[in-house]
Amino acid sequence: MTTKLANIYEFLLRKYGEKYIVTFTKAPPTYISNIIGADENPGKIVFFYIEKRGTTKVTNSVSPSKICIHKRNEKTDLDLTGSPLKDDCEIETIEDDAKMNFMRINPWELEEELHRGVSLGKARAIICSQDFQLCPGAKESVGSVWFLCLPDDEKKTLLLQYEFTRKGFSRGIVHYMGVVPAKCVTMQSILKNHFSAVGAERTGIETHIANTYHIKSNITVCCSWSTSSSLPSLIDLSTCDVILNQTFSSKNCNPVTEGFLDQLRILTSIREDILSYKESENSDIVKEPVYRCGIGIEMSEVREDINKVMLEIAETLPTACTECDIEDVIQNAKRRRLNDLTDKLWEILRCCSSYKDLKLSFNILFQCAARCNIVNTPVNKNRLAEIVAKVSNRRLAIPCLSGSEPLELLLEIGLEKLYKDYEYIFVESKICSANDLRKKWATQEHKESEATVLNIRKSLRNAVAQPENTALRKTLLQNDRKAINEKSREDLTVFKNSNFDEIESAQSLAKLFQIHCAIEHLIMIHINLNLSSAYYEVFDQLLRMPSRTIDQIKGTLIDEIHIPLPAHYIRDHLQDKNPHSRRISIKSSDKFREVKSSFYFNIDNVCPPNILETPNFEEKMVTKEIVYHHWLYRKIISQ
Repeated sequence: MTTKLANIYEFLLRKYGEKYIVTFTKAPPTYISNIIGADENPGKIVFFYIEKRGTTKVTNSVSPSKICIHKRNEKTDLDLTGSPLKDDCEIETIEDDAKMNFMRINPWELEEELHRGVSLGKARAIICSQDFQLCPGAKESVGSVWFLCLPDDEKKTLLLQYEFTRKGFSRGIVHYMGVVPAKCVTMQSILKNHFSAVGAERTGIETHIANTYHIKSNITVCCSWSTSSSLPSLIDLSTCDVILNQTFSSKNCNPVTEGFLDQLRILTSIREDILSYKESENSDIVKEPVYRCGIGIEMSEVREDINKVMLEIAETLPTACTECDIEDVIQNAKRRRLNDLTDKLWEILRCCSSYKDLKLSFNILFQCAARCNIVNTPVNKNRLAEIVAKVSNRRLAIPCLSGSEPLELLLEIGLEKLYKDYEYIFVESKICSANDLRKKWATQEHKESEATVLNIRKSLRNAVAQPENTALRKTLLQNDRKAINEKSREDLTVFKNSNFDEIESAQSLAKLFQIHCAIEHLIMIHINLNLSSAYYEVFDQLLRMPSRTIDQIKGTLIDEIHIPLPAHYIRDHLQDKNPHSRRISIKSSDKFREVKSSFYFNIDNVCPPNILETPNFEEKMVTKEIVYHHWLYRKIISQ
């Protein structure tokens, strides 16, 4: 049916395109979606309007984000006195804060400020014309044609709708009803308005109510329900369907989690440098790998730190039994003591200022492992831990890393260390267990008996199979990969320095970014709603969503979620609070037609000033009197 509507669009564009802007879009303007509701626009629409270009649109150029790396051993100021992170967020202040904040935020898109309505008389003339109603494809089409009008008539008509249906047609109209105090919004007055227009003798009356509460500028709670009662209540917090809507922007990361997102960006940059070098290997010009994430560290300090972490005894600290909220747990995760050797090496090696220093640091590491008895034996299952253990046990000669291998080893231990940070957060905050986290993160393609989260935990999978009679001590062979064919490579007895895989590393980073976004959403829920009982349900739903792409880690991600919650979670928080916006839709019918009236109330004006100029009621806001902008959308469908 979209094809048929496209034919109507082409006809209208040829006939009226010189006088009006005619568009064919799947995403209608925000003010249409807000007023009539998303359910009324299931597909594409044809939209008539005039464009007023008085000024040139300014687009903000976004410069590439820099990786923020904090210096080692830098003391973090953990004094949160007066910080919003420690704000108990009294629910009584939500309403006032939401009103003051949202009066300064435009609820429309920037380009919609150029929209301008056509004359109401001309719009009606187009709709009533025979050419319009009998245009090619009209009988087979399903979809709406909308006209933006100048609201200069007595009823302030803002929009006209002509909808093509299989049975014939339906018409809709949107009026701006002015500003009304919240106390005047009653179900009796709404029902009276509906029946005064359609008549009292109606059957099949159904009412749908949706109340939206703005907790913050990026957090809303929508409570909706349907009823056939003759006089329904305007608020129902017992049996309603609750949807939590949140938007997280990676550009505005929570300060408490910023360090983890920085590590993700560092790991992404390391992977990019690895791929860049591998591309140059296949070309005629081979360039040296680069490492651009370190802040700089002296080799003498590297040697001293490596000796220290190898010889110190790893202590297993008891788990604290005190109850901590997720915010405190994240702070503890940032300063927790690292026990495994490779986790400590990540903190040391990533500080190298260049590829040359990084390669030299790995050489220092292997020399230290060869001549001393390691007290802190590595237990992580990554290739660097395996190399260090084998060199220390005299089963492997000191490796000579080449090409991107230092970067690959650094990437692998960084991925595992960051995963442990996230695992610590979820386990200590009692959202889920470590085993449960691994099961939830298992990929669909993974068919092993025990699912694992990160592919780095399968680092031995790509190791070359060894014959049974092979000596325990192996010697690393440096071979020209281009000169060895696949058949001869299988016959070589080698120990691979790295298990880097382009696809697996991208999947690991994407999964880590997904769980970071989940943590951000949970912190928002904790700070603004304090729904600790809902953490597991929210986290479970977030991990069921598709993974993010690796490109979104370094860019600016706008992560918007819509999570259903049980009504009893938010009942106490929203009790006796006026919603920021509400939509009451009443549907009734007789044997000739069906009539739907949608009454939309919003504290904000959802239309740009060029479309609808509304009175300023800041004085009433100061006196705490809540007032709504009111729109009425009435739709008549012929039976």
